[in-house]
Order: sequence, then structure tokens, then C-alpha cells
Amino acid sequence: MSASAPFPHICQQPDRVTQAVQCDIIRNHLLSGVTRLGLAVSGGADSMALFHLMLPVCREAGIAVTVLHLNHGLRAESVEEACFVKGLADAAGVPFLSENANLTSRVKSGVSLEMAARTARMAFFSRCGSGSGLSAIATGHQADDVAETVLLRLARGAGAAGLAGLRPASRLSASLALIRPLLSISGSALRGWLEQHNYAWREDGTNRDGTIPRNFVRNTLLPQLERTWVPDLRERLYQSAEALREDDALLDSLAQRAQEKICPDDTLSVVQLRLQPGALQRRILRNWLFKQDLAGSAGLATVLALLERCQQAHDWQQQLPGGSLALCRNDVLGIARTDAPAPDEADMPMPGSLQWGTLEILAEAGNGVHSCACGVGRYPAACTLNPDSLKGRPLRIRSRHPGDRISPTGLTGSKKIQDLFVDEKVPENRRNHIPLFICGDEVVWVPGHRVARSFSVPSADAPSILITVRQSERPE
Repeated sequence: MSASAPFPHICQQPDRVTQAVQCDIIRNHLLSGVTRLGLAVSGGADSMALFHLMLPVCREAGIAVTVLHLNHGLRAESVEEACFVKGLADAAGVPFLSENANLTSRVKSGVSLEMAARTARMAFFSRCGSGSGLSAIATGHQADDVAETVLLRLARGAGAAGLAGLRPASRLSASLALIRPLLSISGSALRGWLEQHNYAWREDGTNRDGTIPRNFVRNTLLPQLERTWVPDLRERLYQSAEALREDDALLDSLAQRAQEKICPDDTLSVVQLRLQPGALQRRILRNWLFKQDLAGSAGLATVLALLERCQQAHDWQQQLPGGSLALCRNDVLGIARTDAPAPDEADMPMPGSLQWGTLEILAEAGNGVHSCACGVGRYPAACTLNPDSLKGRPLRIRSRHPGDRISPTGLTGSKKIQDLFVDEKVPENRRNHIPLFICGDEVVWVPGHRVARSFSVPSADAPSILITVRQSERPE
């Protein structure tokens, strides 16, 4: 959208849904460069509308379609819904990919059901993208979801990035986009469109569970506010999110320019920070915390508290969530990890995803060589491994041990991990939080560095395992 263009309105009329989707695809360049598209179809109304609306668009554009379905296993009806979606794909003559998710262990570990389901979906999408060569995956998020997300994040005290809500397009990885073609259409318009065309869908009974915050906002709070206060509240929240998305993009670009002199290394110049406008100060400090692998300390409340301390002329220190300590000495801010232990060792699911400290690690089957390196301990980072070199042995993730060495591809001999960290100027207090990938007794990879010689992929078309390491989603 250009800076002078008016914000689009929510499409509320069923007979305008098809046109609205086509306009959004063009306006947001959603299918630019897409050759193979995955459609995430649960069987609910929104995802069924996504399927029926996008299939003809993709066929006309010559884009191959695959239907993706994740069975969360939360209800007795979920098996029937999977069969329903498979029948839909079979009737259309398109491939169907499905998996069963096990959310029990995630929920028992204290993660909310909604977050556990989202994490499982993202991992499933990543596996489908890699295994089927998808360029993008489309989901059925619509305008009501945008309004609900704004209210939920407002209640958490989010800044512009969080309140910008769901975006028309984002990235799951360097090679896989996530698009939302229905984002400007209301849920009622989509259901009306389905009814006009006699398309069936399945109702998810858990959507009526008022103990889930999003369901409370959807079924109780929003309708009550619209009845008693602002009749077009969803429209206003949607347009607020649109405006904030543009603001967020501009602030991000300005913050990136300023950070080069404010954060020359792993420290932050408080003097230079104070010279920036307040909006940039918050963003720069939040980005700097992420750079220190402190995603759990990058929430708005913590950022505001640190900024208040940064106005002081004397030295200070402040405890951060998770056990680290922010130390300001001579107007230079740094981090000391006090009681934050290194994450536990873990075996990498192959394929699959794993949470290791503040990092999300994905393993996907693929072909050829791919890498992403911004420096040791910088994320995102990615590499490809030769699956034959693993020989059925587990790929283990742990922090450094004394005497660890790696024999990097393209170099002779081996190098101590300790020396690698010193050469890369990795601060001592971050070194135990950088994951080492181990097979047997050998260090296979350090994120941001080269793969070990004996695990490198032999050719550009050989089978490979893509490992991606990235910071967990930022708290909004």
C-alpha cells in the first residue's frame, strides 16, 4: 500500500468476497513468485472459504496446490473432519498432506493450549513446505481475527508491532512464505459466500469454550462492545491495525539505521540511545535484547523500565526476567547472566521442531545445500546436513563442553569451540547459550559457522536435512 492510499474497509457483503480476495492478492503481492501453494484447511468455515476461493485463482495462475490438514486430536470429531478435508482434496484432484499432533506434553509443561496448537501448526507447515517444495502456505485468517488479536494484545500492553496484528504476508523460513488472502473479509461475509455457493463446512465445538481468551473476546467481549458502545468496532480495529502496520515498518527501518552506531557490538551506548526519539528508543532497546538472546526480557513492560533507568546519570543495574542482569557502567549497557543456566541437552526430532532456551530449532527433509550465517550465535542461522552421515544416530543439542572441537568444511584441521567463540568475539556470558549440534562424539555444527566436513552435503541435488535456528516469536 502506498503512503497516500486510503485504508481498505472490511468486506461485509458475501457477493463481494471474490472481488475482495482478488484485490488483496494484487495489493499485497501475495502470489508473487509462488509456484506451489499449500492451503491450510481445518474444515471450518474460514478454511473452507480459503480452499474454494483460492483453488480457481491458483489454477488460472498455473500455481500447484496442496491441501494441508493438522489433526490436533482434541475432539472426537477430529477424525471425521480429517476425512472430510481429504475427500475435498481428492474431489479436486489435488495432493493432501495430514499429520496428527500430540499437544498433551506441551500443555502439561505449562504452555497454553492455544500456543501449543499454534507451535504444532507452524512446525507442520515447515515440514510440509520443505517436503513438498512449497513456495508459500495460505491460512484462512480473516478480519474478525485481526480485531480479536488487537484487543488481546492491547490487554497485554503491546506496542505498535504487537497491535499491528496479523499481517497479509510473513515468512516461516527463507524459502517459505505465510500468506493470509482473506484478511480484509469478515467471518459473516465468508459464511454467507459459502452458503450462496452451497459449500459445506464443519463447526468446531471448542470455539464456544469461554475459558480460552480468544473465544471470550470473539463470543462475548466484541459483541457486547458493539451492542453497547461502537457498532462498527471491528472495522475500526481493523483499520487501526492497518495504520500500525505501516507505522511499524517505518519505525523498523529507522531503528535499523540508528542501531549501527548505538549498538556497535554486544553493548549499547546509552548516550546515543537518549538522543533518539522515544519511539525509536523502545524499538532499539527491544531489538538489542533480542540480539542478546533475551526474548523473554523484550516485553514492553521490561523495555519501558530499562528506558527509565537509562535516563539516570549514574551507574545502575536491573534484574531481568529469566535471571539475567542489565548493567550500565559509564553510560554503556551490557548483560550479565547471573542465575540463568544453560538449557538442558535434547535430541532433535527428525523431522520436527524443538524449543531450546529462547531458540526455536527446526529440522526438515530436503535436497541440496542451504545456509544462513550472520556470525556465530546470530539468528536466524541455517545449514544442511548429509543424512547418511548421521547413520541413524540421534542429533543431540547441548551447550559447550571443555575440549569441544569442530572440523569445518572447506578448512584443514580442527578448531576448539573456545577459540571459535573468542575469534568471533562472543561474550563469555552468552557462550553457554549457543547450541552445539552433536552426533556421537563429534561437533556437527555451531549456528553461524560452517558444518563439520564429515556431515556436509555432497552435491547440490543430494538429499539433505535443513536445520534452522531462530529466536522464538517476540513477545508483543
